[in-house]
Amino acid sequence: MIHTLNLPLDKQILNDRNISVSIFRGDLEHQDAPGNKWHKLRFNLEAASEQKAKYVISFGGPFSNHLHALGNVAKAHGVVPVAIVRGELHPKLTQTLRDFVHSGGILWPSRRIDYKAGMDSELVATLRRCYPDAYWVPEGGSNALGVKGCFDWAQEIDNQAQAQGGFDTWVVSAGTGATSAGLLAYEPEQGILSKKVKGDAPNILVFPALKGGEGLYVDIKRFALHQNPTTDTERLSIVGDYHHGGYAKLPKALKDYINRVHALNPSLELDPVYTAKVVYGLEQEIVKGNLKNKKLLLIHTGGIQGWCGYR
Repeated sequence: MIHTLNLPLDKQILNDRNISVSIFRGDLEHQDAPGNKWHKLRFNLEAASEQKAKYVISFGGPFSNHLHALGNVAKAHGVVPVAIVRGELHPKLTQTLRDFVHSGGILWPSRRIDYKAGMDSELVATLRRCYPDAYWVPEGGSNALGVKGCFDWAQEIDNQAQAQGGFDTWVVSAGTGATSAGLLAYEPEQGILSKKVKGDAPNILVFPALKGGEGLYVDIKRFALHQNPTTDTERLSIVGDYHHGGYAKLPKALKDYINRVHALNPSLELDPVYTAKVVYGLEQEIVKGNLKNKKLLLIHTGGIQGWCGYR
């Protein structure tokens, strides 16, 4: 579903610069794993089934959209989800982790120092012994199969986008960069029967949700080229100025902005970690006159359940 995104800015600014902004409602897809979550898990779960794994182990924080989605969909694929959770577990679990347990998942708390060590931590070594027949998925589903899922998602988005005349730029948030890489790797098929050519591939404008997000540039390019060796990486731009203090930070100014956007778009809910920062940052870049892009499509990546960390 694609519709116009009404921004709080003066509409005359959009008119003067001949800019239009629409939004792809990924948050309305796949009830159990909305937005990019299902697409990053899809091929990983298929690989787990092919390997006859009994468990799927992944990483995330206590409010992780990725873990929440994994818990929701793992059972249907015949595997038990196991979560390595960043930070020691508290006596009262977050709603996200309670949902994970209710879906049949198993929680393993990880000290932050071990979590940072990733696959080299002693905890991972322990879990390898406990679950020798497990399939491992990186945090956020960010591996080659996760990128492949987002690459396929790009085709679905483009099918709807072309029905509305196409867009010169797709705008998306980033945590690990896997979704951005999949979108960047996508290029319209060329051929006699195709009306599109390689140059019609949209530019990808990325707004990281964390400090230092400009550093994702290398990873996004690497993942995209692995998926599609002919990817034109020059189509990628990263704007890292709108993280609002860091990952998952929600200052009053951003919260007020979310309310203003909702008032103009009553059927739209923005998640506080990713998409809200994209919308805010995009508006600021338009006001500052920094964009040469004219027809923008913002990709809503879901994550609404993340609100439980703020309420």
